[in-house]
Amino acid sequence: MSSTASNPAGNHLGQRVGAYTLERLIGRGGMSFVYLGRHSVTARVAAVKIVHRDLPESIDADRRLEQEARAIARIDHPHVVKVYDLGWTDDGLPFLAMEYLEGQPLSQFSGHGQPLALGRVVGLALQITEGLTRAHELGIVHRDLKPENIILTEENGQSDFVKILDFGIAKLVGKQPHSLVNTRRGVVLGTPEYLPPEIAMDMPVSPATDIYALGVILFEALTGRLPFQGRGVGELAEKHCFTPPPSPRIFNPSLPAEIETILRRCLAKDPKHRYLTAASLGDALRPFAQADEDQITMATLTPLPSGTTSDGRGEGDGISPDQLEQEIRGEVSRRWTDRTLPQALQRTLSRLDHLHARSLEIGTDLAVLDDRLSMSQGTATEFDQSLGQLVQEEGVYDGECRVLQSQALKLSTELGRYDRRSIELLEAIRVGCDPRTSLLQSLLQPTRIEHAGERIRERTTVERLEVDRRRVLSDLERATHLRTETTVRRARLQADCAQVVVERGAYRMCALARRDGMTAELEQLRRSQISVIYQLALDLAVAVGG
Repeated sequence: MSSTASNPAGNHLGQRVGAYTLERLIGRGGMSFVYLGRHSVTARVAAVKIVHRDLPESIDADRRLEQEARAIARIDHPHVVKVYDLGWTDDGLPFLAMEYLEGQPLSQFSGHGQPLALGRVVGLALQITEGLTRAHELGIVHRDLKPENIILTEENGQSDFVKILDFGIAKLVGKQPHSLVNTRRGVVLGTPEYLPPEIAMDMPVSPATDIYALGVILFEALTGRLPFQGRGVGELAEKHCFTPPPSPRIFNPSLPAEIETILRRCLAKDPKHRYLTAASLGDALRPFAQADEDQITMATLTPLPSGTTSDGRGEGDGISPDQLEQEIRGEVSRRWTDRTLPQALQRTLSRLDHLHARSLEIGTDLAVLDDRLSMSQGTATEFDQSLGQLVQEEGVYDGECRVLQSQALKLSTELGRYDRRSIELLEAIRVGCDPRTSLLQSLLQPTRIEHAGERIRERTTVERLEVDRRRVLSDLERATHLRTETTVRRARLQADCAQVVVERGAYRMCALARRDGMTAELEQLRRSQISVIYQLALDLAVAVGG
């Protein structure tokens, strides 16, 4: 029986759920119905999500809803929907009361065959990356990012204000003792059109998972179509895992080459080759937020080849090669289809696409290499800090040892002095008690008694001093052990540091040499692209003239 049959759309209308009275149905999805609810005391409206009754047993819907509430409540960001309440209906279904939004999902504007303006898409993407950055800082990955989960509303006078919805199948990564649900094998959660490869292959997720899905969203918004299309979930999943994405400029020739580079990096199959953070993706997109598309050239992000000026034009030219290429591609798309395109133009365009693809591949490798080089820089600093702490600890223990040694020596000297005095007193008492002593010596009996009392007092002092000396020696043994242990740790860390420094030095030398080679190849490819663009212009002139 379907979830709709057992839980009809109007089943909860008019009912009170928690503190909210449900007034109308505003949406439904694969896991839940969403109602407009009004708070019985404050009259605040909320979107109340109620989970279907007949979900598959392999999906712990109520626990996922609770996980959603906890995840979103921890994020607490302007671009993530707010959660008000969580509970269960009278018939035992879990519900979630969230911020009610007046707006439209991004899917209403994107993916209908017409690309959106670059500036608008970048503005939306920057807001999405801000919300994701906050979530990722808390160890929360959305896992189901898609246009339907991105609502465009108006807030504080700003239109196109982004709100990210539905963290209901979010995977809490890292040490999260309150994580309630683990996705079981055989239960694929996500939307196939935006499915990251690691989810399709049941591999661990990370912030890069959301960056891939966002890359698909941006591709669709900028071209009017998805990067991968298939007849079913299996075919789509296979393409996401193994098929390189097409060039977005095939479908939207006006896109700058840098945007293609950014999209290709977002859609890299290996998560390590994508942007490391959502914030770094936002930084890459930010230069295009306000720029006029016709003014963005290859000179924005890549080195200029020799023979070109700072604005990307060839010396003495009135138009940049990139602008010329855009105009040619636009003219070609207006005059011919793929079937009627002249062979000469087709060959030149294929060659140019190949050069672009190779340039983008090298650009992505360069960006990844730069990220790794910058990350390796921090290794020496971390070792230096650790060594400094150990040296400081070693100095503290060493000073403590010196103080304790001085105290032990002082106590030993005092004990020696009291031992000599005790021997003298015992000798005096022995002599005074000898029956062979003279009468004069017998008269000295009070002196002997006084000596005996002094002997007792000094023996007590000796015992106290001995206790103190043993305590000091015990403390000295402990401090010496700690100092030795710290010295051994420092020596091991120094050896590890020396090894890492050598390995890092060798790696950096190889990486820098590789970087120089890739940079040189990138510049050579750029020159080849310019040459092929002018050849393309000649082929177009011949085709039009013929």
